[in-house]
Amino acid sequence: MEVLSLDDVANAVRGSMAPGDKSIQVRGVSTDSRNIRKGDLFFALRGERYDGHQFIRQAMNAGARGAVVSHEMQREFGCMDFPLIRVRDVVKALGDLAKYYRRKLETKIIGITGSNGKTTTKEMTHHLLSYFGPAVKSQKSFNNFIGVPLTIFEIENRHRYGVLEMGTNAPGEIRRLSDIGAPDVAVIVNVSKTHLEGLGSIEGVALAKGEILENLGKDGVFVYNADNPWCVKISGGFGGDAVSFGFNPHARVRCTGVKKRDRGYVLIIDGNCEIYFPIPGYHNIYNCLASFAVCRALGHRISDLKDAFSSFALPHMRIEQQRMGNITLINDAYNANPASVRAALEYLNETDTARRKVFICGDMLELGEESLQLHREIGEIVAHLDIDLLWTVGERASEIAKAAKLSGMHEERISSFKDVADITVSDIQELRENDVVLIKGSRSMHMENLIEKCRELL
Repeated sequence: MEVLSLDDVANAVRGSMAPGDKSIQVRGVSTDSRNIRKGDLFFALRGERYDGHQFIRQAMNAGARGAVVSHEMQREFGCMDFPLIRVRDVVKALGDLAKYYRRKLETKIIGITGSNGKTTTKEMTHHLLSYFGPAVKSQKSFNNFIGVPLTIFEIENRHRYGVLEMGTNAPGEIRRLSDIGAPDVAVIVNVSKTHLEGLGSIEGVALAKGEILENLGKDGVFVYNADNPWCVKISGGFGGDAVSFGFNPHARVRCTGVKKRDRGYVLIIDGNCEIYFPIPGYHNIYNCLASFAVCRALGHRISDLKDAFSSFALPHMRIEQQRMGNITLINDAYNANPASVRAALEYLNETDTARRKVFICGDMLELGEESLQLHREIGEIVAHLDIDLLWTVGERASEIAKAAKLSGMHEERISSFKDVADITVSDIQELRENDVVLIKGSRSMHMENLIEKCRELL
């Protein structure tokens, strides 16, 4: 982080400061007193299970130069000489300071959103841009009102690129995140039915994703999926420069050929550029094309990146394949919605194996009134694919099992469990030598716990 004074901070967050010297400089920002570095500014956030105001003394003792606190906090912790900046809303203040700091940066900022593949596309984009200069990316899935500002504070003017992931489950959230990050390149990977409880409908999802364009600069570039009708519709209302990607003949970054090779693919880009993409999952081709489109939007040649993906690895719990005993487990359990489950099923269906294919699926959450129907549609798909066993976990996922049975899948090939904890040792022992097992489910279902069960047994 570039140096800021406490006076800069107080003005940016519209806070009142006392006591202390306003010229004191801070060299970083932290929201966790356990990770304070000397010279940091501590933001005392409140959560459901914690209150950062209880850890101000620890932050001070660890070397923090000051803290941003709620104006309701009383000075009872005995740090009379420790500078405090009081604000009405500490989370908003974190975003306001990030917005101020971002405007001081010369770094090109890329903002990425979408219903599926945001994190993978962010990782791929950072990987490619790092070939052209120093780059910073959001860690893990830091894509909310806390994660995006913290990523921005990691950027310095020595960095050529900053890659931000922006997520949402309610209207207005991406508008705020893009206001903070002010992207030079705004990316919508795709639009599908996700977070319907907060966004209401697929139309609501599209409107929410489109908010990223509201804070794109006049010279900014919109990167979008030319094969996704909702992305195309959003692009129709955008009057600036755009770079589309996909298989569509009108896409500016167009995949004109795909050949399977090993676990990945050989891609033909724009008719003449052959690229080996050693990443499993056909859906990841779109994430790859999105990252190439960002590079083109920033003036780089895709032909300079022909071998770039040879050193790329997918993020944790995204088609993460591991061998346990005589069984192959595919951990794709980071999250789940209808589109991502379909993509995972397509991957499993295409897996070249002479043994059984097993699909273990947990609830897909936050789907609102369409939840039961969307789960049933997945069951219908499973019944018509080359899937040997179906296990479902959770009340909503049981609808997948019911629909699969009604669609012709034999009952003896289907099992339903209320929770991962209900899957017993004897259940796991039903898996046979060389079975391929794909595990999928929404984040709060903690489907990865099944991996640990298998690890203990196998």
